[in-house]
Amino acid sequence: MSRFFNILKEAGRSGSNSDTAARAVEPWPALEFETDAGAGSGAANQPPEAEAASPLQDLLESFPEPPAPESGFLGTETEVSLDQKARLITRAAEPVVAEHYRRLRTKLLQERANKPFRSLVVASPNPQEGKTLTVLNLGLIFAMLPSFRVLVVDGDLRKGSLGKWLGVDHQPGLVSLLEGGASLEQVVFKCDDIPLHFVVRGKSDMRPGELLNAPQLKTFLRRMAEHYDLVLVDSPPVNMVTDAQLLAAGCDGVLLIARAYSTTCKHFQKMVQELASFRIVGAVLNGGEPHSRRRYKGYY
Repeated sequence: MSRFFNILKEAGRSGSNSDTAARAVEPWPALEFETDAGAGSGAANQPPEAEAASPLQDLLESFPEPPAPESGFLGTETEVSLDQKARLITRAAEPVVAEHYRRLRTKLLQERANKPFRSLVVASPNPQEGKTLTVLNLGLIFAMLPSFRVLVVDGDLRKGSLGKWLGVDHQPGLVSLLEGGASLEQVVFKCDDIPLHFVVRGKSDMRPGELLNAPQLKTFLRRMAEHYDLVLVDSPPVNMVTDAQLLAAGCDGVLLIARAYSTTCKHFQKMVQELASFRIVGAVLNGGEPHSRRRYKGYY
């Protein structure tokens, strides 16, 4: 993981007032990717059009088809009102934004072809490091694949913002499911405006720690994975509460998130130690500064 820590140190020395983008690195073998902007070395520093990856269709065909969804399971229709400030790929001014998420998608498909997974917890050490943005953009880019079913779940029962970003914070969510006040079919929502399905946080008077300790959590997460090609679960900060570990216990793997100018090596190492018993598929570094400012001028 020294390369990852070196990049964190380099980003920290660059200062937080510079133009920012996002990139991903390779703290684990066989998985190197970047997202939102190019900054790195080797293949990761090639232009998007020069990506050297296995044909996408071959990767998709290498993974067995999931069973057909149950009748009526495909979600309840609702209206969404996307947060206009949310930096989603559907609004990105630069095509390269979506292209780098495609590269991240390809790397995850390669990893999944080696060892299948259908559910991932997206975790970071601290707040404000880009988990929710990564969950939504990654979910959107996967949902653009033909016949690829994607579900995003707000597993942050304390301060989750997925429902707010989608403008559906009033809907029943994961807490309603865990309390027994709603069925799985009643908390999964869909909208014609976005290609993915979603489960929001919901509201409850019970403490999140107790709700996530409920034995049925694993059952519900497994059921979700049976009906979708990929389930992405947003989570609270790993170094502050134990919720991410509880969510990871019901999922197939973990995708780590760190942020340049913010995440320290110490905090990242602590997160890795906390999640060491689970399968870590890779890590994404958000807010990194690209080598060429001119190439990414105007890039968020």
